[in-house]
Amino acid sequence: MKKRLLLFLLVLSGTVCTVAAQNVSVYAGKSKTLYDSRYYPALFGENVAPTFLSYDLKLGWTDFSSSAFATACKHPEVGVGFQLDNLERIQAANGPGMGNIYSIYGYIDRPLLVLGGFSLGYSGEFGVGFMFKNRYDPVVNPWNMVISTPANAHISLGVQAQYAITPRYDAGIGFFFNHHSNGAVSYPNYGLNAFELALRVGMKAPRSPEDNDREPQDDGFKRGFRFGLQVSGGIMSNEANYWRSIEEEGIWVNDRYLKYAFEVNVLYRYLRTQASGLGLDLFVTPFCDKIAEHDGRGETYEPISYGISVLHEFSYHNFSTMVGVGCYFHHNDGLARNKKLYQLVTVKYYFPKAGDIYTGIVLKAHKFKAAESIQLCVGKRF
Repeated sequence: MKKRLLLFLLVLSGTVCTVAAQNVSVYAGKSKTLYDSRYYPALFGENVAPTFLSYDLKLGWTDFSSSAFATACKHPEVGVGFQLDNLERIQAANGPGMGNIYSIYGYIDRPLLVLGGFSLGYSGEFGVGFMFKNRYDPVVNPWNMVISTPANAHISLGVQAQYAITPRYDAGIGFFFNHHSNGAVSYPNYGLNAFELALRVGMKAPRSPEDNDREPQDDGFKRGFRFGLQVSGGIMSNEANYWRSIEEEGIWVNDRYLKYAFEVNVLYRYLRTQASGLGLDLFVTPFCDKIAEHDGRGETYEPISYGISVLHEFSYHNFSTMVGVGCYFHHNDGLARNKKLYQLVTVKYYFPKAGDIYTGIVLKAHKFKAAESIQLCVGKRF
C-alpha cells in the first residue's frame, strides 16, 4: 500500500511541475461512510460504518478577470483535482473488502464571505473514480455490493473555510459529502456515500495590480423567466434480472437497455448566477416488461412515469449545475417501488452562438443516495 501511495503522489507531483497552475492545494482527511443496512452487515459487520483516510491534490486557477460572473462570485477558483480514498485498509467482516478509489475531477471553489485573510465558501466536484481491485465478484468477493465496475461517477459537495497565513500561503478546513456510483449501468450498485472532514494547506498566486485596476464588465444581464426543453437518454441494467440470476443460477448477469427522459422547465433568473423554478418530467422505461418478467411479483408495469420537480440552477459563464427534487404524479415502471420523491443533478454546458443549445449529463436518484440512472442530455434554453 505504501508503495502505491508513494507512486500516486509522485505522479501527482509530476503533474504539478508540468501544469502552470496558479494555485496548488493539498487535503488530508478522514471520511465516515454512511451505514446502509442493505449490505454493510455482510461486508463490514452489524452496525459498523467504517472510516478511512482520503487525500486530495488540486491544481486551480482563480478567475481574476473583470467578467460580470467573476465579480458576482467573488473570483472563484476552478481547476482539476485528484483524490485517493484509502478503502483498502478497512477491515472487512467477509472477503477482501474494498479496494482504493482513485478519482480525477473538475471543481469550483466559490467564496461566499471574505473578511481580510479569512474566507468561507462552498465547493463542487464532478468526475470519475477508478477502483482497480477488490470490486464485487460473485465468487471471490460477493459481499462488496458497493462497487462493481472499474469506473464510477465521483460527486462531491462541501463547505470550507480558509485563512491566508501570508499573501502566498493559506490553511483551512473543509466538510464534504462524497458519492461514488456507476448510475445503474451495472449491478450491484449500492454506491459509496461518505462524509469527509479534511485539513488543507495551499499556495495561491497573488492578484496582480493589473487585475485590481480592471473595472467590472456589464454583460447586460436582466432578470426574467427562461424556458427550457431537454431530452436525455442512457443505458441502464435490469436489476430484477440480476437478482434472479444470482438467486436461481448463481451467475452474475447484467442485461442492459435504453432509458429516456424528457423535461420542460421554467426558471426565473433573479441573479446572474442563480435561477429557480419548476420542471415537468416524463420518464420512459421501455424494458419494464422485462422487469416484470424477472422480479417474480406477478405485476404489470407501465413504461411511462411523470412528475413535477423544484429546480435550482447555478451558472458560471457557459457552465451550469442544476439540482432538483421531484414528486411523482404517476410511477409504476418497476424501478423504484413505493418511492414518491426523486432527485436530479444536471451538469451542462451552453453554446450561446448556437442559440443557447446545451449538452450535459443527468443523474437521477432516489432517497438522496441510490442512483437510478445516468444519462446524456441535449436541450435548448429560450
